[in-house]
Amino acid sequence: MTRKVFVIIAAVALASMALVIVMERSRPVHWNAADTQSETIHAMLTTLNENGQFNGSILVAQNGVVTYRDAFGTGDGSWFKNQPDTPSDLASVSKQFTAMAVMMLAERGKIHYDDSIANYFPSLKDLGPRITIRHLLTHTSGIPDVGDLGIDHPDLKESEVISAILKQHTDFAEPGEKYRYSNTGYSLLGMIIERVSEMPLDDFLARNIFEPLGMKNTRLACRPGYPKGSGGIVSTVDDLLKWDQSLYIERLVKQTTLNEAFTPAHVRQGISTYGFGWNIAEKDGDRFVWHTGNAVQYRAFIGRRLRERILVVILTDRGPSRRLEICDAIVNILHNKPYVMPKLSIAMRIVPTIKSRGVDAGIEEYERLKVTQPETFDFSDESELNSLGYQLLSEGQVHAAVQLFELNTREFPASWNGYDSLGEAYSKAGKKDRAIEAYTKAIELDPNNLNSRKMLRRLE
Repeated sequence: MTRKVFVIIAAVALASMALVIVMERSRPVHWNAADTQSETIHAMLTTLNENGQFNGSILVAQNGVVTYRDAFGTGDGSWFKNQPDTPSDLASVSKQFTAMAVMMLAERGKIHYDDSIANYFPSLKDLGPRITIRHLLTHTSGIPDVGDLGIDHPDLKESEVISAILKQHTDFAEPGEKYRYSNTGYSLLGMIIERVSEMPLDDFLARNIFEPLGMKNTRLACRPGYPKGSGGIVSTVDDLLKWDQSLYIERLVKQTTLNEAFTPAHVRQGISTYGFGWNIAEKDGDRFVWHTGNAVQYRAFIGRRLRERILVVILTDRGPSRRLEICDAIVNILHNKPYVMPKLSIAMRIVPTIKSRGVDAGIEEYERLKVTQPETFDFSDESELNSLGYQLLSEGQVHAAVQLFELNTREFPASWNGYDSLGEAYSKAGKKDRAIEAYTKAIELDPNNLNSRKMLRRLE
């Protein structure tokens, strides 16, 4: 599927060389009372940077006071040193600003959460009144992500989004049935904001959020006519501290409005941990709201402990980083507790072997390290092998990619996504029957998997 990440990192070779350092990652690192908390955080991040696990800027604050603020490595192009005020792409962290714009319009009486989206898109009247703005906010609309709709490409236009929904809506899941992340839904929210406010989304965000909060280095960088609302905001760790603080003092909306944003949506099937633009969890007796963002080589993260008023902002510019694990480690340091270093990327580790000795040798190394060093490398994330498989596909190494996707489905047999990727690789390798088997398995694991159903129809 085209929505999957194609690139592991730009500096795979250099990062992989650093992975020769073997550490007992599962053993908790004990905080030394002789060190300050900021020194301990710095030591941890320095090690992560040396191991190729962190390249970018970070800010930690408690009650609005900065505990730690720094940057590591070099920026895009590897010719300038990262600084804490270096702007970075927030990707999907942008969704919380789209959600805030909707909440502001709702408080002004211009939008109601339970309005049908057909009120704003007459062409979508065939979807009926069932899909509401609330469904879009909480990823429960049943409208698939752009990749599942087959429209995930750099030059995507708003008109394509509407057209794809119209053509494929009969295959959508029922609204409110289950949580399923959808950039498409937030693109629709961006269009709704523009129609209701009668101004471009970038202007609305600038006038109503960024400028009032003094977020001078934050902007929405999207071209006219292209979908906005699901991503595209560029910001800094300092500006995101201003954003964080505004959410405690009713600077933009009332606290009662925010309480609803920080409450998971109700679904009829499974569970949801998503509110209005935020993931929500309970940690250590505190409400933890957070979001990640991925865009090409950029990664973003914001995590907020609401009772303790702890903020962790991470903006990186060189591929994957264990942002949630880094956040958990930092919070433990702030609590003067032992912390666990994030595990190393197994995909990054086997890349040099695949490059020099072939995919069979890479798979052998994967299986050996899983037995000998299971606590050093991360074998729990299906996206590791999946992303590496897509990197090989993009380089024209189709048969090598097939072998990695096959390994991934053996490692994660309950993942519909793994079988969907395997189906794509089989199809590109000219193995039609096997592609049909893989897509059929993906649909068996997730009947609402629109992409696999669409690809299966084409193959059959």
